[in-house]
Amino acid sequence: MLRPVAQKTFLVMLLLWSLFSGTVHADGNFVRREDVQTFIQHMVQKHGFNKQWLITLFSEVNIRPQVIRKINKPLEKEPWRLYQMLFVNEWRITHGVEFWNKYADALQAAEKIYGVPAGIIVATIGIETRYGQKTGEYRVIDSLTNLAFSSSSRAYFFRKELEEFLMLCKEQSLDPTKIMGSYAGAIGQPQFMPSSYRYYAVNFSRSGKTDLMNNEIDVIGSVANYYQKHGWIPNEPVAIQAVIVGDRYNYFLRNNSINQALNLSDLNRYGIVPKYKISQSGLKAKIIELDSRYTKEYWLGFRNFDVIKRYNASDLYAMAVYQLSYYITTLRGRLNKE
Repeated sequence: MLRPVAQKTFLVMLLLWSLFSGTVHADGNFVRREDVQTFIQHMVQKHGFNKQWLITLFSEVNIRPQVIRKINKPLEKEPWRLYQMLFVNEWRITHGVEFWNKYADALQAAEKIYGVPAGIIVATIGIETRYGQKTGEYRVIDSLTNLAFSSSSRAYFFRKELEEFLMLCKEQSLDPTKIMGSYAGAIGQPQFMPSSYRYYAVNFSRSGKTDLMNNEIDVIGSVANYYQKHGWIPNEPVAIQAVIVGDRYNYFLRNNSINQALNLSDLNRYGIVPKYKISQSGLKAKIIELDSRYTKEYWLGFRNFDVIKRYNASDLYAMAVYQLSYYITTLRGRLNKE
């Protein structure tokens, strides 16, 4: 038997270990919270859920403080040079070509139906889950519930997504305790939030059931459908690198919002010039500043760049999708010529 001092030391160490080891536990008091009870009543009255089933479900929710930490410090807050290294790299490029070759027919069909380039579809899946290899290690019910009833400024958003998740499980006869996803509650190979899963996922494989966890054909069609529904314009550019000529750019920053889309001719008057000639006329673009290792990179982002941002509202994310798609498309084209 441990002596009192040793026992106290042991208990302190056990407490610290439980706090920092990433272990999870359900809190029986959680379901008694007023906001949780209000949500349960809402689901019963609006959607006809069984109250006791919901009480049991939320009684088994694991408390995951690391979810809150991660949502407050996403990778999109890191410098571009680090973000680019993580997501636009040799592994994702070469495996992107392999994924494209394996599902070439489905990608060709998706591009024809939805107007979204195959390279963009492939790159999105590659960045989200490494082509389905890493779809998340958190129970979605845990992630969404922890965030929905937190003090986060986005708690309302996650509460709506929790509602969508429970509806999704009801509609597809899924066990909410078995679905795994990201720390933010994103699901499957394309990492759709539950609302996106319900409204944009398509049964592209015509199997009779839409499956974004295991069916790559459905994943391909759903990503393409998501982009199309959010305004993808076929045959328009996504982004192009720009050069800054003279010192008029500083005047531009003082008098314009960097997020404002302007005609290329207007940008040109401020010394903001596309690095390569663009054949289309009348296009509008906004300035994108990226921190490279020694200086800034300047890019022009067009409408399709903003469409990618509907997937993730970060310039870094949209640029990574664009660049990865470019390298995958280029490498695949070169290999096919050999």
